[in-house]
Amino acid sequence: MKLEQYLKENNLKPSAFAAQVGVSASTITRLLNGQRGIGFKVLKAISEGTDGKVTAEDFFQSEGEAA
Repeated sequence: MKLEQYLKENNLKPSAFAAQVGVSASTITRLLNGQRGIGFKVLKAISEGTDGKVTAEDFFQSEGEAA
């Protein structure tokens, strides 16, 4: 599941999710806009914060590929 989809389904704003997982709001916003690569620590925080619903594969999967 893409992070954007997770946030929408859980009615979360990027800033609220960022606070929940312990990263800056700008980090989440840049990830959502494709303006930033993702590091291991942030990836782990997002995966744990979404109970495994958003994984590393979701960040590296191209738009045309099925989940």
